[in-house]
Amino acid sequence: MKIGKPTEPQQPDALSRAGHGTPVAGAAAGARSDAVEKTAPADAVHLSPASKSLATEGAAEEQMRLHKVEEVKEAIREGRFQVSAHAVADKMISQAAELLETLSRTK
Repeated sequence: MKIGKPTEPQQPDALSRAGHGTPVAGAAAGARSDAVEKTAPADAVHLSPASKSLATEGAAEEQMRLHKVEEVKEAIREGRFQVSAHAVADKMISQAAELLETLSRTK
């Protein structure tokens, strides 16, 4: 390797780029890679109308959540946000009971 002279990177053919086969030397390699690249089908994705509808609904739901988050932030800033200690305790107890039930089933 010569330090003063830049070297050109070698381009592998299409088969070795895809991880298949071994590169072929000479003009045949170029011809083979051209043939492979021309005949390889392009990947395409088609979304159903239902999936497009879900994507639209998801975006609308995201906007609703952001609006709700902003309302909660504003209530916290203004000191209007109330936390029910009873509701929090009930949820903690029910989650602990679920966890204990799950753990007892695995034994």
